[in-house]
Amino acid sequence: MATNSRTPWWIWPNLLNLDSPFLALIWQEQFARIIDINLTLIDRILLFSCTWLVYCTDRILDGLNSGIKAETSRHKIHQKGKRIWIGISAILLITAIILAINCLNKLAWIGGIIVFTLTAIHFAATHWTPILRNRIWPKEWHVGAVFTMGCSLQVWSLKPDAWINLILPILSFGALCAMSCSHITVWEVITADRHNPDSLLNAHSSFVNRISWFDIGLGLLCLLLAIMFNSAEIQKTFIAVAISTFALAWLHDRCNQFSTNLLRVIADIGLYTPILFFLF
Repeated sequence: MATNSRTPWWIWPNLLNLDSPFLALIWQEQFARIIDINLTLIDRILLFSCTWLVYCTDRILDGLNSGIKAETSRHKIHQKGKRIWIGISAILLITAIILAINCLNKLAWIGGIIVFTLTAIHFAATHWTPILRNRIWPKEWHVGAVFTMGCSLQVWSLKPDAWINLILPILSFGALCAMSCSHITVWEVITADRHNPDSLLNAHSSFVNRISWFDIGLGLLCLLLAIMFNSAEIQKTFIAVAISTFALAWLHDRCNQFSTNLLRVIADIGLYTPILFFLF
C-alpha cells in the first residue's frame, strides 16, 4: 500500500478515510449539545466505524474494475491495497455489529436500517444499477442527506421528544453536506461524471454555474436563523454552517489557485467549524 513519497502529509487523513468519520463525530457532538445529552464512548466508536466502513467500501467498489484507471489519490491507494482495506473493514464491521447489538435502542435500530437501505441504494445506483440513478436528485445530495441522518441518528434516538429542536439544525447541516459533496464533484470533474448525462455536472448545470451563490444564500439563511433562536447551541450550529458555506464559496471562486487534492481535503475539513465553539 506504498504511495509516492511526495504525498503531502495533509492529504493522509483523506486517503485513510479518516476525515469524514471525524466530521461525523464533530457534528454528532454538536447535535448532542443542542438537546443536552451526553454521548458515550461507544456511541462515538460506533459512528466512527460505520462512517469509515461506508467511505472505504465506496472507494474499494470504485476500484474493483481493474480496467478503470484511478483518477484521484484516494482511489489509487484503495486499488493498490484492497486486501488490507478489506481486512480492516472486516474488523470494524465486526466491532460495529457487536456494539450495535449491545447498545442501540429500538429507535436507533429502525433509523439505522433506513440509513443502511439508503446507503445500499447509493452503492447500487453508483456501481451496479444505473437505472436507480435519479436525474432530479443527484448522488451528491443523496450522500449529504444520508451522512446527516447518520450523524444525528443516535442523538435523536436517545431523546426523540426533542426532535423539534433538532430538525432545523439537522436540515441546515444536511444542506451544507450536499453543497460540500457538490463542490467535490465540480472541483474534481471525474470522467464518469463528465460523461454521465444524469450527473450533477450535466443535469444541473445551472446549479453548478451558480454554486457559490447557493453557498452564500445558505450561509445568510443560517445567520438569519441564528438571530431568530434563543438557544446558544442552536445559534452556534447555524453560525458554524454559515462559516463553512462562506468558506466554500470563497474557495470555489478561487479554485484554480489550489490543487484538486487540497480542495478535496478542505471540502471536509472546512465543515469542522463546530470545533470553534467547543471550548466555550
